[in-house]
Amino acid sequence: MYCNVELFVGKNLKGMSNLTRDTLVKSIVAKEIVSCEGTEYVKKLKQLYHKWEHVSSYDLCKKYNELEHTNVTVDLLTP
Repeated sequence: MYCNVELFVGKNLKGMSNLTRDTLVKSIVAKEIVSCEGTEYVKKLKQLYHKWEHVSSYDLCKKYNELEHTNVTVDLLTP
């Protein structure tokens, strides 16, 4: 992850850097692809990237927060 502090709900988010949509997409895809094996891996990986690259920043933050137990908002994302 591209952060210099741990991201937990209620923790101070100061000092974070490079928190972008791409960072969230990669984190979400990594969590979701863990259970995929075999010949379907590449196909599933492409599908997941396509899915998450095209959702709103709000939805990305919501999913990221669910997976990582954080409180990231769209305002914290670096353009």
